[in-house]
Formats: sequence, structure tokens, C-alpha cells
Amino acid sequence: MSTADRIVTAALALFYRNGFHASGVDLLSAEAGVTKRTLYKYFPSKDELIESALQLRHEQFMAWLKQHVAAAAVEDGPLAYIDFIGNWVADAEFCGCAFINAAAEYAAPEQIPHRLADQHKEEVRALVVNLCTEAGAKDAVSVADSLFLIGEGLIVASQVRGYNESLVQNAKKAATLLWDAAR
Repeated sequence: MSTADRIVTAALALFYRNGFHASGVDLLSAEAGVTKRTLYKYFPSKDELIESALQLRHEQFMAWLKQHVAAAAVEDGPLAYIDFIGNWVADAEFCGCAFINAAAEYAAPEQIPHRLADQHKEEVRALVVNLCTEAGAKDAVSVADSLFLIGEGLIVASQVRGYNESLVQNAKKAATLLWDAAR
């Protein structure tokens, strides 16, 4: 792994656990095992490091999501999305969504972390629309939007309240009712 990749990977882990503003340069360089000088050599500003970390997270998340839904039958793809979210929020390392966190810490829509969060969420939503279309939903966009909102709600509720199996099961039940009505 290159030094730049090691810095980005370490920064992503730190940002995810502690937040973007709470992760200072001293802590970032220590987490990556490099000097501050080396950190600044590869990332002249913390903003550039945040942007690279969010891009890495987007790539990782989309790969995990696509792998999970690809393992399901086409007609079950939309529900596999909710299943993926349910599995993710149950993970002991779950600290919410890095993109929801970024949008909260960088609330102005013109700020780069906020824009990257918006782009990430739109790509996830587009994937769910595609899953619904491929599975033959009557109104794929509306159904996908509803499934997307169920997933997002589950993410936020789990981040705020902690993992709750009943909440996950209720989200899956709501998604199943919606999906059954859409076919």
C-alpha cells in the first residue's frame, strides 16, 4: 500500500470513528504512522484528505452493496438492499453513515464534503432504482425512493439509538410489504 493510500485509509477510519472536525492533523498523522510533514506532502490541506477519504468510502461502500445485492435473485434485489443495510447497522464497528456525518458537519450545500454526500446518496438511490426496474416493479422510481428512505431511516435510527433487532425487522417488514405491492 502506498503512503498516500495508507494515509487515506487511516484518515477514513479516524473520521468515521471520531468525526471530521474532531480529527486533528496530529491525530491523523499518528493514526497513519507518518509525520505531519509527510501528511502535508501528500495532502496539502485537511480538506483534500477529507475529500480523498470520502471518495475511498464511496468506492468501498458501493462495492460492498453491489456484491451483496448481486448475490440475490433479480426479483429479490430491492429487498437485498434493505437486508444489506440491516446487516451493516448490526456490525459492531457501525458508526453511522460517513456521508450523513459529512453532510451534518459540513451543512452548507456548496461545501465539498456535503456535495460528496449528496453524490453518494444519489448513486445509492440510482442503484435501488435499477434494482427495482430489473425486478419488474410497476413504478420503479417511486418504489425505489420509498425503499431508499426506509434504508436511510434505518441507518439514522441505528446511529442515534444503537442497534435494535426489532427496528431492523420492522424495516424489513415495511420493505417487504412495499415490494409485494409493487410487483
